[in-house]
Amino acid sequence: MPSDTPSKRPLTILPTFSNSSGSSSSSSRSPHIRTPSVNPFSSSSSSSSSRMPIKLPRSLLKVVLFLGLVVGLVFLSQVGKDGGVEEGIWDASSWSERRGSSSPGVNIRKIQNKFGLIPPPQPPIRKVKSTKGTEQQQPIDEDLNDDGIEEVDTSRYPRLDDEDFISSQQKKIKIQKPNLSRQNSSIPKIQHPGKSRKIISGSSPEKYTTGPLPTLEEAWDFLHPLLREVKDRNQVIPREHELTAPIFPPFLTDDLINRFKHLREEYNEQTGEWELATKRRWFMVTVCRQVAGMLADWFAAWTVLADFLGPESLVFSLIEGDSADGSGEIISYAMRAHLLNIGVPPENINIKTFAPKFDWEQIHRIEQLAKMRNEGMKPFYDTLPSGLSPDGNPWTGIVYYNDVYLSATHFLELMHQHFKQDADMTCGWDHAGKWFYDGWVGRDMSGDLYTPFPVKEEDQNLPQKLFPSSPPTLSRYNQMLPFQVFAGWNGITVLNPQPFYAPYNVRFRRGKPRTEKFWECQASESSFISWDFWKYGFSRIQVVPGVHATYGKEDAMLRGWVEWPNPGNGLSEDIDWQDEPPSKVRCHDWPDKPGKGYWAWDTVRWVDSPKLEIPK
Repeated sequence: MPSDTPSKRPLTILPTFSNSSGSSSSSSRSPHIRTPSVNPFSSSSSSSSSRMPIKLPRSLLKVVLFLGLVVGLVFLSQVGKDGGVEEGIWDASSWSERRGSSSPGVNIRKIQNKFGLIPPPQPPIRKVKSTKGTEQQQPIDEDLNDDGIEEVDTSRYPRLDDEDFISSQQKKIKIQKPNLSRQNSSIPKIQHPGKSRKIISGSSPEKYTTGPLPTLEEAWDFLHPLLREVKDRNQVIPREHELTAPIFPPFLTDDLINRFKHLREEYNEQTGEWELATKRRWFMVTVCRQVAGMLADWFAAWTVLADFLGPESLVFSLIEGDSADGSGEIISYAMRAHLLNIGVPPENINIKTFAPKFDWEQIHRIEQLAKMRNEGMKPFYDTLPSGLSPDGNPWTGIVYYNDVYLSATHFLELMHQHFKQDADMTCGWDHAGKWFYDGWVGRDMSGDLYTPFPVKEEDQNLPQKLFPSSPPTLSRYNQMLPFQVFAGWNGITVLNPQPFYAPYNVRFRRGKPRTEKFWECQASESSFISWDFWKYGFSRIQVVPGVHATYGKEDAMLRGWVEWPNPGNGLSEDIDWQDEPPSKVRCHDWPDKPGKGYWAWDTVRWVDSPKLEIPK
């Protein structure tokens, strides 16, 4: 590692060059500066003997010196009278002196005065009589009157009320005008339908006062006191959790608003204008525990999404349980009141906190997780068979997210790519530390793992080996381009609602028990969403690698930001979809027995991918 102290540069002696043709050189290139061919440090007897010193008489030398002094004084007295130093000739004056209102160049009078060539100015003299009756000369201070009081000649200064003078001076001064463009918003504020509701205390059934939808600032003014109150009341909430300070920006920049514009507006080809899309409905669902540290970002994300997409376009379902960090207390105290205030209708809010704990040693882990995820989906299932949201509009998509750090940008980028790629399932990219996290679920289009698992503890800081069996996928990943996979979940996913309707009826489930004729892979409950989508022909499953979902605060601060696609090197952002799944898929079976402390990586087998089925 180089030292911060600069090294001492050795003294370099320029070489001498000769114009003779017989001189040798390592390069034919001529030097920028030539030195004399005669070495000044060498002596020659012939030259020294031919030079004789010139002797002058002392009297003649004095005359020459005197004449030189006179000529020099005459020169000094004349310099500066013809406009100063010619432009372009170096002098010691500053730039402002040379271009000021006074004569440019050296101030010769100052130089003459410095050398005593100009006598100092004498003050005016007046004669006064002393007490003895004799006359004495006394210098006069022109700024003092006879009484010793200073007199100011106001005629030398302009009058401040002289309009003609002020007007003439203003014409000489060019006033720079400030940039006022920020007074006009480049993107107009969208007025969404809906109204704000505040719960009337003690009302049963619940009643509200209503008002116009709040701005983001007004929404924070309502929410933040609630979060501070619940934290003060519940010591179980860790003090280090700043519930009002999210990690990610609680707003959208103009660039993001333009990128995601199509998510809230539709282009009318007849009028040639964008119009607000008021009929889209998103089902936002999570089953979570121990999320107190994430709630600042979750509340911010929900608020920005409602402000951008419209509060009536969001339907929430949240189930919390088995938390020891005050997650249930925070959610039950603030979430419903806040969502109502920002305009989410009461029928669009489904919250369940303090879900009962389970004895995991007595139940099948995958089967129980499937039940919990399906319970979160219950408000959606209850709208079937019509497939209409609570206000009668068709479902646009399902957004299912784990207990990970997220912002509105994470949600919107997945929604954007879901529409742009015409996908059936759009997954993010979750990781713990540097390594991809959801390794038991993810399978690329070769049927293999995204990255080798398990990761030894001593290897956690090494570079991750990604997609060893699928180089085309790795190429797209390296440029943060969306890519097709066989299976994914990855902390957050956007789902096409159609496969959950009849006749497909896809649900979260465990693998079917093994029989003599059939042995289905005992995979994760979320894996089977991908497997069953393929089975019914919903094969457009993609991963957006730039949407990072993280489980820890430090990971969120370092790696949790959204990265953007970077097309190039012959690769487009658009996916070239494959309709056929891989012929074989890697399987690591979960033991088919109660308990959760098992290890799925001890065995591996390759199973057939699901065959296409057309339900009656």
